[in-house]
Amino acid sequence: MTTIIDVAKKANVSKSTVSRVISGNGYVSQESRKKVLEAMEALAYSPNLIARNLQSGETKNIGFLVHSFIDPLGVFLESFISIAKTYNYYVTLYFTDGDKKKEIEALNQMKYKQLDGIFLLTRANEWSVIEPYSIYGPIATWHRIDSERIYSSYVDHYSGYYKSLDYLHSQGYDTIGHVLGNPENLNTKARLKAIDDFHRVKNLPLQPDWLIHDLTRKENGRDIAHMWHKMQQRPSAMAFYTDSVAAGFISELQNLGYQVPEDIAVIGFDNSEISQLMHITTVDYSINHQAENSFIYIYNQLNEEHLPEKKVSVQLIKRATVPKKTKKNDRK
Repeated sequence: MTTIIDVAKKANVSKSTVSRVISGNGYVSQESRKKVLEAMEALAYSPNLIARNLQSGETKNIGFLVHSFIDPLGVFLESFISIAKTYNYYVTLYFTDGDKKKEIEALNQMKYKQLDGIFLLTRANEWSVIEPYSIYGPIATWHRIDSERIYSSYVDHYSGYYKSLDYLHSQGYDTIGHVLGNPENLNTKARLKAIDDFHRVKNLPLQPDWLIHDLTRKENGRDIAHMWHKMQQRPSAMAFYTDSVAAGFISELQNLGYQVPEDIAVIGFDNSEISQLMHITTVDYSINHQAENSFIYIYNQLNEEHLPEKKVSVQLIKRATVPKKTKKNDRK
């Protein structure tokens, strides 16, 4: 394991100089500071963040980064702020609009001792760009990432998505369309594996145009409704990777003269407020506990504590959009 002594040797400075750079206390020349930071990054050294106590410049402020307002944000942010408040921390929300420079500016707030830690709900830069900032403070995300330097509160989207497909099948739906996120996303890859396994095990058909990738979340539910309307062979059910896109799909289908679930069954993912308001069958994967666990990680890193994480589970929430299939709701 890399130590502060290793950093000092590589930077050709004293151990006390490295300590001053990490803590923010005491004078360090710009040249020495640069050499220490470069050495820390080269060695992938994450300092013991306990050293950053109140006397050494702790801000009691956590940055929360997101591109823009997305469906899960409300629940996640509310839970994150609530537990942060319990432990006397503030939360600063940064809307980056997917701009890489804005995201870097926010990450630099840790470097300049304006933030103690960062949570990334959505990211703009590659992880290889973000990871080095962990030398300045703890970073957490709900993205699925295998990293020793960034904490991930992700849940297994494979099991959750497979569970939703299995439920559709048990309700009598054998032709299922899929609306997924960015194909490069690890959660999307987990869902794709669930789709492959499910259709292979159940020996069910899957037309190429029944597999749709939504890259923006913006109005795409409405676009997908028109795609479904124009299909020669329409699936009898649609499974969505998020409730907000499912809601847009349902709304636009009504404008096109269709009814849900009479003409098509719909299942979402998130168990967000919009799914509750529109009675959408969905998958709850403990967004609130994911948020709490992300803060707990940051808090433990900053305070040498060992607060236990909350148990995260995946649960199917049965509502009106996936009834038992009958001849009545099989008209296409």
